[in-house]
Amino acid sequence: MNKVSAVVTCFNSEKTIDKCLKSLSWADEILVLDSFSEDRTIEMISTFSQVRIKQQSFKGFAQQKQDAIDMAKNNWVMLLDADECLTPKAIKKINKWQQSEPNASGYNLPRIEWVFWHWAHPWVKRNEFIRLFDKTKAKMSQDLVHESIQVEGVVKRLYAPFKHYGETSIQVKLDKINRYSALAAQQKFDRGKRCSAFRLFLYPIFYFFRQYFIKRQIFNGVAGVINSTLNSYYAYLKYAKLYELQQNKD
Repeated sequence: MNKVSAVVTCFNSEKTIDKCLKSLSWADEILVLDSFSEDRTIEMISTFSQVRIKQQSFKGFAQQKQDAIDMAKNNWVMLLDADECLTPKAIKKINKWQQSEPNASGYNLPRIEWVFWHWAHPWVKRNEFIRLFDKTKAKMSQDLVHESIQVEGVVKRLYAPFKHYGETSIQVKLDKINRYSALAAQQKFDRGKRCSAFRLFLYPIFYFFRQYFIKRQIFNGVAGVINSTLNSYYAYLKYAKLYELQQNKD
C-alpha cells in the first residue's frame, strides 16, 4: 500500500480549513504548516487529533509549500491549499490508487472552481494541477506566484477532482488580482521579460476570448462573464505593472 502524507499550508483559513482537513482524513499523515494565523484557524485544526501542526513565518508561496513537503514523513505527498478539499469521488479514486503500484512520479488532478456564488458548470474546462507526487522526484517551482510542482519523470492524469473555494466574491478576486499581478510583473521583469504597448493593449482582449469561449466560461452564465472580464483585467494589470517597471528602470 502506498502511504501518503497530506500537506496543507495556511494562514487565516478558518472559513475553509475544516472542509479541507475532513477531506484528508484517509491519509496516513496530515501535516499543516501555518503562517501564525490570527483568526480561529489553529483552534479549529486542534480539533483534529491526527493532524500534526507546524508554524513558521511566511517565506513566499513556493518556499512555504516546499518546507511543508520536506516535513512530510512519507515519500508520497498529497498537497492542498487550505481553501481546497477533495471530493468523495477523489477519495475513492486515491484509495484505489493506493492499492496498486504507481505508474508515474506525479499525477495531475482536475480542480472544480467556486465562481462567486455557484460552482462552475460541468462543461467549463477545468484546470489540472499536480497534487499527488513522489517528493523524492519533485520540487516546487521558484515562481513568486502561481507556483507549481515540478516532477522528474512520468506525470499522468488521475481523475480525482478537488474543489477550490478561492474566489468567494468579486471583492476577494479583486484583492487577489492586485496582489498577484504585482508579483507576476516583478517575476517577469526579474527574468528579463518586457512588455510592448502593442501587447499591453491587445493581450487582454485575446485573454477574455480564451477565457470565455475556449475555456468555456460562457456556460457559467453571468458569473462567467464577470469572471472572464476580471481575468482579462488581471492580464492587463500584470503587463501594465511590468510596463511601469520598465519605465522606472529607464
